Amino acid sequence: MNARDYERLPQHSEAHLNWALITMMTRRLTRKNPAASWAKKRSG
Repeated sequence: MNARDYERLPQHSEAHLNWALITMMTRRLTRKNPAASWAKKRSG
């Protein structure tokens, strides 16, 4: 139980969420096939 005490603090939950969002955004920004090319493939 003591290993999960950090989950009770809102600041830690917010920090984990921010870290996950930053990771997701950097992956989206640096991937080779951007979403714009995916949209073009579907429409045409």
